[in-house]
Amino acid sequence: MAIVGSRRPSPYGEAVAEQLSLELARAGVIVISGLALGVDAAAHRGALNGGGVTVAVMGTGVDVVYPAAHALLAESILAAGGALVSQFPDGTAPRRHNFPARNYTMAALSDVVVVVEAAEGSGALITAEAALDLHKEVMAVPGSVFSPLSVGSHSLLRDGAGLVQNARDVMAALHRGGEVLDDPLAAPTELGFKLRPERDGILSHLSDVLALNAAEVARKLQLPLSEVLGRLTALELDGAVRRHQGGYVRALRRGKERA
Repeated sequence: MAIVGSRRPSPYGEAVAEQLSLELARAGVIVISGLALGVDAAAHRGALNGGGVTVAVMGTGVDVVYPAAHALLAESILAAGGALVSQFPDGTAPRRHNFPARNYTMAALSDVVVVVEAAEGSGALITAEAALDLHKEVMAVPGSVFSPLSVGSHSLLRDGAGLVQNARDVMAALHRGGEVLDDPLAAPTELGFKLRPERDGILSHLSDVLALNAAEVARKLQLPLSEVLGRLTALELDGAVRRHQGGYVRALRRGKERA
């Protein structure tokens, strides 16, 4: 999966990118980003801190680390078994027109693209557009309605991008895409903005007996199907819902079964 976003993120955006990458790396997901300042660097750091593998897709030759301040980070990526990759020949210097092409490559290498923070016109939105062109799933992290860094992310969500409330939402997207992992976040760390399963409004629209499929739930809530599928999968992993007759029903907790 790719994590992209602002080169000048808020403390919230940087923390989310790092924690999200850490949890996904622990679950065996390869984290892809662009080695840039801000969200990219936080994503790489998170994956390394999670003991996982991360790949930096560069807008220069692989022998030209940009920005130069990330030379140590690039070395750490390689030392941990990751990779520096580029479509440009060795010795290629950073040029403005290289980076949109780099963003397209990042999308092509990923199964899912997650946008953490992106102002209007951000390069991260180029990666999202490329992913959509390639029929890859695009997801976004919600931010403050007062922050200009949320404009791009919220536009994606409004247009149907998957909502990322926690690492499990991304895992659900990877599972839908056919990528099945051995350890799907057995005990994830809270990201601080995760909706607790028992408070998810989807539950109030489900019956204990009559199964509803995801499309019916999406129509009831007037939400994108991709978001509803992610939330249902997260609820299923938490034991709050279960699959029944091709749909979903509320799961009865132990000690609360009907007589």
